[in-house]
Amino acid sequence: MIAFQQPTVYSLRLMTKRVLTALTSKGTHLLAMRSLTVDDTNLIRNGAAIMDGLDSYTVPANGDEHPLSVYGIQSKENILTSKNTTHRPVLMLHGRTWSSVPVYHLLGGESKKDGHESRSLMEALYESGLQPYAMDFRGFGGTPNDSTGYVEPNRCVKDAKSVLKWIADRHGVDQDVSSGSSKKSEMPVLFGWSQGALVAQLLAQNNSDFISKLILYGSIYDPTVRYNRDPLYQINTPNTTTVNNTFNAAIEDFTVEGSIPPEPARLFAEAALVSDPYKAIWKRLYQFNNLDPSRVHIPTLVVAGDQDPYTTLQVQQELFTNLGRGCDRTWSIISEADHAVHLLEGRDRFVKIVTSFVNN
Repeated sequence: MIAFQQPTVYSLRLMTKRVLTALTSKGTHLLAMRSLTVDDTNLIRNGAAIMDGLDSYTVPANGDEHPLSVYGIQSKENILTSKNTTHRPVLMLHGRTWSSVPVYHLLGGESKKDGHESRSLMEALYESGLQPYAMDFRGFGGTPNDSTGYVEPNRCVKDAKSVLKWIADRHGVDQDVSSGSSKKSEMPVLFGWSQGALVAQLLAQNNSDFISKLILYGSIYDPTVRYNRDPLYQINTPNTTTVNNTFNAAIEDFTVEGSIPPEPARLFAEAALVSDPYKAIWKRLYQFNNLDPSRVHIPTLVVAGDQDPYTTLQVQQELFTNLGRGCDRTWSIISEADHAVHLLEGRDRFVKIVTSFVNN
């Protein structure tokens, strides 16, 4: 009779570790073979019309040099006003599903010649005397996926910090924070919408040296929400099935009747699907569990529509009242507006609120 030895707990763990190591190594190798460049993204290949009027840049991320797409308005050479003072730079972060170009530059550029009214927040902010920039997170719009194939909060924070440093350099701001010589008030303003507001808040909590002010717009922060951590030991490979974005998903943020006409809503959905035909895969959302308003110690604007379905007035109050003491803060509520205030008929009020806060 042949005796079989019962595997110990230690041996089972060792076997699991070896299997996981092999799978991870193989998966990384296969993903690396599929690594993309900015020119491979659907936005850069097919989105010339919706990018009209934008300046496009590729900024290497600190750490791995991953190419990040950044967009500006009238920013190639002339970043000075007629008074020979720099337009105040603002970096805008998009949300969970759609990248910056459809979100922040709807019907911008030459679209006005076709009889459309521009709903480009970037154009509106520039005309108000600011210098807006917007970036795409990995796997969104003009920024390709990295070798992991997904996007995570802490990686977004690091990438946004890379772009903030790049903007500060373009605008001639001294960045030597170690010597205390940086001019804090001249640093870029950081603006985040929806889930992008969570990324902006994380960055402000951890390293606000490169931010002068913070704008949390339509933030989905909720102290009662806790994201689950990933299991320690998994053998099955993760599901990487590509999921198409849809027209209906693109217009689901428009919920207040009469706040936006059907035509621009339709054009937003079409632009969004050109930029982001597939859903980006977010992982490790438990990193958002580290959000803590009391750790934000820079001037902050909290702004949202009064009928935003993703952030109640009670939660906004929780966010606003718990911001760190010792800095100015403003809370603005815009009436008859939902999640995408900047695209609605009342968007001029939103632009004035943001501009006033930045220039105050």
